[in-house]
Amino acid sequence: MTYHSCLTVRRAVKSGAPVIAVRSFGVEMRNFSRTLTPEQFDATVAIHADGSYNYSYGGVLIFVPALVRTAQISLCARREAQLGKLAAQLLKEGFRKAEYLGAGRYSVIFEGSRAKGEPLFFLSREAPVFSITPQFGDSIAIAAFHSDAAGRRKFTESGARIDGMLKVMIDKGVEVLRHNAQNEPATHDLFGEYSWRIKSPDADSCIIVQPARQA
Repeated sequence: MTYHSCLTVRRAVKSGAPVIAVRSFGVEMRNFSRTLTPEQFDATVAIHADGSYNYSYGGVLIFVPALVRTAQISLCARREAQLGKLAAQLLKEGFRKAEYLGAGRYSVIFEGSRAKGEPLFFLSREAPVFSITPQFGDSIAIAAFHSDAAGRRKFTESGARIDGMLKVMIDKGVEVLRHNAQNEPATHDLFGEYSWRIKSPDADSCIIVQPARQA
């Protein structure tokens, strides 16, 4: 049961990553997380029968202004030190792991959970790496790189070499309504793992599910 497109994901105001106020590269940045873009990553979403879910992101995030600059010239020691200090701020704001690798890259792990009906946009609503949003009739849309033209342009212009894996784990009792996964469970009732290998901001990976109906 594979579809090549999914429903339009509704927008909400909640983001799955922290808002961090910092001064870096000589400019005031009110939302540091919105300047980060993914490179190599593994993202996992687990949808439970009651509609609640857990999610995680593990991999590399890149500070986009640093990526643009290093394409032209190496970062100086002062700039590297500035960027290195931001790893500690990421830890304070909820990342379980945040290690600065140099050249604007961070090795991170972020984990979270939400109740039924709560939307998520990780890292930002404008250009989410992945999103989880309520749909009509209590169904849920899980999508990766499902953004508008401006969001896709942000990923493309960053110059990041995206190479990631999205896995969506479906509990027994959750009905899959449609999806465009590259791999799906072999079981007859289709609960288990759905996955996508993502190498482009145009991937638009998506799955629509229906949690178990409440009596």
